[in-house]
Amino acid sequence: MTQYNQELGALRSEITLTLHSQYALKLWNGRPILRDELTDNVVKPQIPSMPNCLAILSQIQKDAAGDDPYADWYLIQFEEKVQKHTEDMKELIVKLIDIYQDQLPENIDISRCANINPVTIPIFVNSQLGYKLIYLLSEFDMLARSTMTACHIALMSRAESHEWLEAGASLLRKCFGVTSSYRHSGITRQDVRENSSRYQEAVKRLQLELPADVLAGEKRAMFAPMIRTQQTDPDEQVISGEGNE
Repeated sequence: MTQYNQELGALRSEITLTLHSQYALKLWNGRPILRDELTDNVVKPQIPSMPNCLAILSQIQKDAAGDDPYADWYLIQFEEKVQKHTEDMKELIVKLIDIYQDQLPENIDISRCANINPVTIPIFVNSQLGYKLIYLLSEFDMLARSTMTACHIALMSRAESHEWLEAGASLLRKCFGVTSSYRHSGITRQDVRENSSRYQEAVKRLQLELPADVLAGEKRAMFAPMIRTQQTDPDEQVISGEGNE
């Protein structure tokens, strides 16, 4: 009787992101703090990079899987923000399409703007909400390409195009802000149930009292990972987003 290897390895897939606009690429790369050389005063604040945000999201997801209620709270905040701002970005794109339809003569056709030398970035993300953030950046890249084309063919002024680009970029920066404010609590819900000194110290240090339904684990993000226990089935972890590294 033929014997088969019954031990499957982890699933893998190659995922890449292609960016066509310098504006989207700048958001991917972020920006360090800019200081005045003479006074050392901050001229422009730091903008976190996309890889940095994805790394923090990965840590938040790991903490949430370890039954940290604070990590769960941050996942809820991030999920609500990224979903809302994705819809906001799509609305901006629809409004931009309306500008094309209203102002562009019927006998002129414009193909989708594409960079002759786009940047393709390999994506390694083990957080489902991380992919949501990448999708939002992709939508912004589309907005930026269409905005610059509209400016080039005189459908809007340079000042107007700047306003459109800033409106789109600010949606991503607001999502970055959630991850930038994350601090590891070092507690679990067992600490909450026992009202341990470690829990009390975390509340004081983080200056944040969580809602009762989050503390109890009754309210979690849609894409929150399964909370790991000694009895957790490894297959269930993969389904819930764990082990998808």
